[in-house]
Amino acid sequence: MNIIKLAVGINSVEDLKDRQELKRQKYGNNTHITRLFPKKYLEVKNNGSMYWVINGFISVRQKIRDIKKVEHDNGIQYCHIILDNKLIETQVIRFRPFQGWRYLNMEKAPNDLSLDEKRLDGELIKTLKELCII
Repeated sequence: MNIIKLAVGINSVEDLKDRQELKRQKYGNNTHITRLFPKKYLEVKNNGSMYWVINGFISVRQKIRDIKKVEHDNGIQYCHIILDNKLIETQVIRFRPFQGWRYLNMEKAPNDLSLDEKRLDGELIKTLKELCII
């Protein structure tokens, strides 16, 4: 089981990589914080990934290393999703906007890009998909 999340304010995979690198430098790890704790957390934690929707397309994923409930200074419990540092580009799939995060079944998750596909520019692939060419 996977999780899918909108990468709000992110314009590209490179932008996500840069933003996460800044967070790692500041906080020492790559943690995404959200309010809701997944009920299927064991399924997600054991073999799941966080799939990121960037500008309306699933473009990249990161393996989920751990999921923890953490009480913050304000007394509210949050869900900390600890992500692997490596970004794995996926086949680009259009995905409509939603709030929060959603589960994404393994069967519906896009495949990782092959070496040949990685040679193509991600923005070019998005444009070709928008034009229904590929």
